[in-house]
Amino acid sequence: MARGRFLTSKARQIVGPGVTALTLIAGIGLALAQNGAGIGGGPGPVGELQSAGLTLDRIEIRLEGTTGTSQRDQALRQKVLRTLGVRSGDQWNTLLVGQAVARVRTLPGISQASHELVRQINPDTVTLVVTLAVGKERDAASSRLPPSPLSWENEFAHVRLLLNGGFGAFSDGNPWFNSPRSFTLGNPLVRNPAIGAGTGARASWGEAYIEYGIGGVTRLGQSDLYLYGAITGIGPASFGRDIFRHDTRTSHNLEKAYVGLLYAPTDSDLRVNASVGRQNFTLNDGFLIAQYGSQYNAGPRPGIYLAPRTTHDMSALLNVRFGNVTSTSFFLNPNEYEPLESRTQLIGTNLRYTLTPKFYLDATYIHVPRSDTAYGIPGVGNRRREGLSTAAGHIRWADDAVAPGLWLEGEVAHQWHRDFSMSAWAGYGTVGYIARHVSWTPSLSYRFAHFSGDNPSTTRYERFDTLFSGGLNEWLQGITINKALTQGNRSTHRIRFNVSPDPRLNITLDWFLHRADQLNNLGGNPALANLKSADLGQEWQLATRWAISRNLFFVGVASYALPGRAIKLATAGEAKPWSSLQAQFYWNF
Repeated sequence: MARGRFLTSKARQIVGPGVTALTLIAGIGLALAQNGAGIGGGPGPVGELQSAGLTLDRIEIRLEGTTGTSQRDQALRQKVLRTLGVRSGDQWNTLLVGQAVARVRTLPGISQASHELVRQINPDTVTLVVTLAVGKERDAASSRLPPSPLSWENEFAHVRLLLNGGFGAFSDGNPWFNSPRSFTLGNPLVRNPAIGAGTGARASWGEAYIEYGIGGVTRLGQSDLYLYGAITGIGPASFGRDIFRHDTRTSHNLEKAYVGLLYAPTDSDLRVNASVGRQNFTLNDGFLIAQYGSQYNAGPRPGIYLAPRTTHDMSALLNVRFGNVTSTSFFLNPNEYEPLESRTQLIGTNLRYTLTPKFYLDATYIHVPRSDTAYGIPGVGNRRREGLSTAAGHIRWADDAVAPGLWLEGEVAHQWHRDFSMSAWAGYGTVGYIARHVSWTPSLSYRFAHFSGDNPSTTRYERFDTLFSGGLNEWLQGITINKALTQGNRSTHRIRFNVSPDPRLNITLDWFLHRADQLNNLGGNPALANLKSADLGQEWQLATRWAISRNLFFVGVASYALPGRAIKLATAGEAKPWSSLQAQFYWNF
């Protein structure tokens, strides 16, 4: 919900001068536009094209058959890992992985190799599973078959037609807690901002999109260099009454357009990957930067719940890995809605050290060299985002040899500003347990997340700037209530229960409890700029993710958000529970 708390220079021109006007647009559903509102992805195998830019949590090599002894089987796994050249902490790229698996297919003793992407309990991190057929006679024809009828590959090159899309049906009861005028008045994403969204008691609508293009990777001669790139177009559509507008609309835009160079020597663990252009990027699981958190998928841009746009307007990425150390540097220019363009840019780097496949830690530094976005500070006025710095440390631990099924994760971030006194904090801690040997592998976890608010009685600015935090899973923090709230100035308790009745079916129940850190909420939704209570509300959320096949995925969502005392008082007692029902299908080839 990055700019849901701020106002760009162009937004100031829309609403006019004055402190009240300066807070009018900030946070009125713009957070929804940037974070996306649906819950994408699925259990078991998931769409590769929709997962671009997510972080690989781990790599699994599975053998069908045997080389004869367990020692030789393990040696083969290690050889495949070296040939594959992909490690935990890498960003997922379907083209590079497809070409890497093609190299694996040429290894002696392997008759066939395939791969799939698997989401874990945290759907914003993914596992690459490579399955090898060994101990069988190689079929020369079948060993050359690509994983998709729309692709062609050998050990030197991989070319793929990129084709994916989705469609969904959505219905919200009591949108905006039965008070759409309170939360959307003046919002430029509404068709008539002067009166706000006229949703009534229920909003029901449909959305669809298609993304198409071509991508490929090729080895440069006999060197260890690989050139890759992709270009796609995207065509979303929306029809019916959504929570902002009631008009059928379509658009067609350039989505991906990037080129990259990979250095991957076969006799070394060194990997250097540089790319530039319109591409996906998510830092870890999206706590600070998510590819969905930097987008507008609302207003004139159809696809408010499917959130089909995921690439940055321009980005430059440099990933260097050697052994257990990975460095990722980035420059990001987000895909903003032009009338509200803030010209925000981010530069930063992340350094990760992997002790074991399930135990790693990393540190991040991010700087904002340019931005027209402004913070509203009581008694001070406006201060620009430009010049903001963020430092964060993150750790995740799980060791079945010590405590089978237990995992711990946490992150702490601090912010300061070069031009004025600022000290803001954010962080979270998670503890969870999964019973892997019990039917349906149930898991239970608890997470507490905190983003500091600004105390107007101090001389420092203390509201944490959540940058491009977001996503469709981990950092949406309530699929419904999050549309009215912003990530900043909030403490959230989450309890998650998860079961998998089938390897391809996953059911997740989340409960969220939200409280404000400070009653001063300037930078949030204008209806909630000055809170009369710290009680923001709670939400129950049930999500079903079903991988129907390798190419077709279903996501069903039901949520029920209860307004807290702060929302009830802000709506003069009109607030009612906001419910949402969603059915989404995704396909990719």
